[in-house]
Amino acid sequence: PLACPSSPSVPARPPAALAAPTPLLAAADRYFMSGDARLRYRDIGQGDPVILLHGLTRSLADWTGVADTLALDHRVIALDVRGFGKSTRFSDPARLGSQMPADVVRLLDHLGIPRAHLVGHSMGATIAAKVATLHPDRVRSVTLIAGPFFDDSTAFAKDEGGFAADVEQGRGMTRFLRWQFPAYPDSVIAAFNAEALSTNDPSTIGAAMRSGDALVVLPNAAHRIRAPALVVVGAGDPLLPQSRWLASWWPGAQLLEIPDADHITVLHHPKVLSAMRSLMRVTASQ
Repeated sequence: PLACPSSPSVPARPPAALAAPTPLLAAADRYFMSGDARLRYRDIGQGDPVILLHGLTRSLADWTGVADTLALDHRVIALDVRGFGKSTRFSDPARLGSQMPADVVRLLDHLGIPRAHLVGHSMGATIAAKVATLHPDRVRSVTLIAGPFFDDSTAFAKDEGGFAADVEQGRGMTRFLRWQFPAYPDSVIAAFNAEALSTNDPSTIGAAMRSGDALVVLPNAAHRIRAPALVVVGAGDPLLPQSRWLASWWPGAQLLEIPDADHITVLHHPKVLSAMRSLMRVTASQ
């Protein structure tokens, strides 16, 4: 429930009166130290800051199109979360899960940003939600796209589906991807699996899966939450019930279900970008 294979970007047409900022893919790599982890990010545009957090096995490049459009009137910082992209990799679950929200706060501190909008997809959505519960004073709004929001904090560590064991023991991510994308043909699943394994360390993927218990958010944290949430999910995503559950108790949450989207295509759906920008406008002055 944490992965995000590649998806074509569908950026909205920029307003003619605004000069386009440097595209995300053309921006310079920047790095900062979060403890002993060296984390990559890219920083484009000007305005209210937005932090973008990708899913398992992915990188900041997943936000191409979304980041470029948001950067027309926002400062957009896309992060390679620890373990992935060009950031430091770890094979110990303790060096991943709970450290990922801490990395976001350290990034804000590094850049001198008091508060930001957070946008996360899949695993990145759980990171964003955890930051909002642990550090409510640092978050203006959260957009939580296709997150694995389970109400059992032990399910990840137990690896009840055996997905972490598969990748750790050399069987790859095929079973996991078939569960996540039930409508996709075997040829596409095989391509997704090959891409993930060619650009990632299997021990890091397994460790990240097992560390998800540290990112679980539960209703007993609702009293600490100040940031309104846009909870987004595709109707073809097996994680649809989890997003509905989160939106049912998150204070001020808006649930957006996209009928013609799944776990991967939802990320670049025009309705999602429009709703995201609307939320940021409403909360910009709060």
